[in-house]
Amino acid sequence: MAQIRHLRRARPIFVDRKLCPKKFLEFFMRKLGDLHSGEYKRAIFYFANGDDANVETHFEAPNIRKPGEVRDLHFKYCGHKLKKSEEFEQFVEKSVPVKFRSRFSKSEKGIDIEMCCDALKLASAGNIERLFLLSNDGDFIPFCRTIKEFGANISMIYLSEIIPPNGDLLQEADSYDVIGANELYSIFLPPPTEAEIAAETAGPAALAEADAIEEMLSEKPEAEPSDLETVNEEGDEP
Repeated sequence: MAQIRHLRRARPIFVDRKLCPKKFLEFFMRKLGDLHSGEYKRAIFYFANGDDANVETHFEAPNIRKPGEVRDLHFKYCGHKLKKSEEFEQFVEKSVPVKFRSRFSKSEKGIDIEMCCDALKLASAGNIERLFLLSNDGDFIPFCRTIKEFGANISMIYLSEIIPPNGDLLQEADSYDVIGANELYSIFLPPPTEAEIAAETAGPAALAEADAIEEMLSEKPEAEPSDLETVNEEGDEP
């Protein structure tokens, strides 16, 4: 959710759109085929207990009552959310530089521990070949090292290049991929219209073109005096 909030602030086209977990899975099954065998056992999204409203704001949850809607996808609620956590998250993400954010207390407790326990149980039984992790939390560094010791691979996925990755975490990963612009549009619902996409992409391009023209004009040398003699009012040469 932190990555989604960061994306929404940087690119307003995503403000009213929610990430679709099914589309997200389709992305890395289709685009990252060289990293897996073409199938996965289960994709789990971890959230804090009591955080349902926040989850609904950021994710397009599948309708579990609709036949065929859910395919090896699970929303797992665990741990708990601290009081006034949403207000605190907004303060940290808007006011604190990225390099200092890891020093602040988190707004939830127990979620990362639950993730590690689940993954380590599977790894110890030899049931993980590669684990895809959508996180920027440096607390997962020891976890990544341990998973690799069990013989599994760690792949990091980020929503966009505008989201600064945790360099220390990437050092422990076996691969690092970012979702491309076109795929990013498709995994958020409702998908933006062609006009909205054109307006978003045209904005930076138009600014860049204007800056280039201004720079070119500023570097243009002053015109040399003309060597043509002027004509007086009567049309005769002076």
